[in-house]
Amino acid sequence: MITLIQEKEIQQYLLSKKLNPKLFIEIKDHFIQQISSLMEEQKSNFDEAFQNTKLSWKQELEIVKADLFSFHKITRLEKETLQKRFRNIMLYAAVFTLLLSKFIVTGSEVFMYAEIVLIGALISLLAYNIIFRKMKLYHYVQLSFHPLIIKNALAGIVLFTSVYLFYDNLAVEGSGMLKLFFLYAMAVKLQILYYRARKTRVLI
Repeated sequence: MITLIQEKEIQQYLLSKKLNPKLFIEIKDHFIQQISSLMEEQKSNFDEAFQNTKLSWKQELEIVKADLFSFHKITRLEKETLQKRFRNIMLYAAVFTLLLSKFIVTGSEVFMYAEIVLIGALISLLAYNIIFRKMKLYHYVQLSFHPLIIKNALAGIVLFTSVYLFYDNLAVEGSGMLKLFFLYAMAVKLQILYYRARKTRVLI
């Protein structure tokens, strides 16, 4: 049976790992169950069971860089969840862009309307986050240094350079590719702000 003092010791250890609240509660429950089982089945005392449990979770709770382009450090377990979220964000942005690609390349009006809708949505989400104190204005400035935004900036540089070097008809083919990239980048940023509104960790 875990006492309140022992539970507090488990809690302090997990707090040092700076887990997000949802993951903290989940892992805390796992720790308590695992420690209780070891104490009951192997007749271990709390300290021994706690040490064995920490060892079994050592790899998952190791502190690592959240991303190649990030200074944030989180547990390896949370990094796996975060990177999966990042892949989903990029996938949804790519699907959105591909669905509009046929209309964007052939009609400038579609791009204009899509641009207005995306910018409007971006302003609305930003206003919602600030008004309801989900984030502060300086957090939006920090968004410029988000790993996905940095990757998009690097991809944009490569794309613009490629368009400039390899497309003779820059006004047609090149501008079409840059329009699609703009939609993709905006879709990524919108999703990051959406996750922030839901208080889901996305490194802002």
